[in-house]
Amino acid sequence: MIALDLQPYSFVDNIGFNRLLEYLQPQYSLPSPSYFSRTAIPDMYDNVKQIIISHLKEAESGVIHFTSGIWMSNQTREYLTLTAHWVTFESSFRPQCEDYHCSALLNVSQIDCDYNGISIQKQLEYWWETWITSIGLQIGITVTDNQSIEKTLNEGDHSSVQCFSHTVNVIVNEAIKSQRMVQNLLSIARKICERVHRSAKAKEKLAELQKEYELPQHQLIQDVPSKWNTSFHMLERLIEQKRAIDEMSIECSFRELISCDQWEVMQSVCHALKPFEAASREMSTHMSTLSQVIPMIHILNRKIEMLFEETMGIDTMLKSLKEAMVSRLSSTLHDPRYIFATLLDPRYKTSLFTEEEAEQYKQDLIRELEIMSSTSDDDKPVSNGCDIGSPSTNSYGEDNLWSLMGDMKKTKDLKERAKLPEEMVLSYLEEEVLEHNCDPLTYWNFKKSSWPVLSKLAVRFLGCPPSIVPSERLFNTSNESNNFSQSRLMIEHFEKLIFLKVNLPLIYFQY
Repeated sequence: MIALDLQPYSFVDNIGFNRLLEYLQPQYSLPSPSYFSRTAIPDMYDNVKQIIISHLKEAESGVIHFTSGIWMSNQTREYLTLTAHWVTFESSFRPQCEDYHCSALLNVSQIDCDYNGISIQKQLEYWWETWITSIGLQIGITVTDNQSIEKTLNEGDHSSVQCFSHTVNVIVNEAIKSQRMVQNLLSIARKICERVHRSAKAKEKLAELQKEYELPQHQLIQDVPSKWNTSFHMLERLIEQKRAIDEMSIECSFRELISCDQWEVMQSVCHALKPFEAASREMSTHMSTLSQVIPMIHILNRKIEMLFEETMGIDTMLKSLKEAMVSRLSSTLHDPRYIFATLLDPRYKTSLFTEEEAEQYKQDLIRELEIMSSTSDDDKPVSNGCDIGSPSTNSYGEDNLWSLMGDMKKTKDLKERAKLPEEMVLSYLEEEVLEHNCDPLTYWNFKKSSWPVLSKLAVRFLGCPPSIVPSERLFNTSNESNNFSQSRLMIEHFEKLIFLKVNLPLIYFQY
């Protein structure tokens, strides 16, 4: 309870909690707060850490990807976070019904307000050594929404990409700010929602009109101006309640009235933002992968072109969306990491590339497989017992004719191995593209016995998430600000407590 609910250690001294325990188990003697802070929580942390290390060792292909960012608590403390993401097909820990995507919070640490890229890199490298390289695993791609982290890692020896959801947020926010009419409309919408929330009379009238006009009994949504998706939901709700809003605004003498033209513009804004909101949700699920980024960019670009014909009064906003998509995401379309991920996703393959691009990327994939095959343990000859204690070729003499047979077999084996990567890629690409709702990892789990090297390469890319949003959700806790101030001990042990809060459900409380 202390870890999962982020309760202060002094919680065990609360009268109400003690009375409850006395009622449930009168014979039980509750330990002191110091026992939990010095023994129970540290021991639990060590146990959970070892379990997570065991989970990490089950990663397919031995590659671990990461999401990292700077998280600000409700008390304005800044923390550097590192969450691991990997793929496991066969696990001794996870239930069989679970999907193949795994994740765990590795570390969270408070940082100074004057941090820089170098200090962040050193901290991450220390964590990677502690958790990953020391147990023989490989560091994959780091996804982040922090430009300083991305720049520092890419300048070093680490692979890092920008969070797709963060990029979409920047694009949409810039577009909204580009057109004053849209900003004015949002200002009016906010004031109406705020007045309804503060006025008992307006609330009562809205509820009355909803019943009269048989509208959904929904409350209005107050947006957070810095979060465009909340503004989108605010406008959607107003449109849903349009008839009631118009009449209520007049009867309650609101100074802010929405004109017919403004309602039409509001519908256009919602129509334009809807695909971006859907894209953000799609790319922020637990099972989202890097392979979905290129397809989503193409979809959004196509939708923007259609919006010029389907909307009215927001051309400036649409032009900003179009320009920002090019300036911020066009390079992603030519990034080998995204290309390989898309190519190795059986839902897409080469379908989004031109014929020339598809041929080039296919050859790149074959070359990558050849490199992997030459260094893979799978391709090393396995002893069948005949070479143990058998006489060498030289024992028959240099001119023995049968020695030629061995040379011929070696030459044939080398030729067969050289063909194998190309044959695997061609066979894979010739198969039909899967439906979008299929899980690509299920496909590669099925194919790993037929194409082990190709499956291994696919998992390397498909195990990487495109967004840090799922990791961010892990840190959202409504009671943090209430409990932090109650105990200095709580603050000192916060890193261990948040580690347990996040990871205990992920390991099914088996520790």
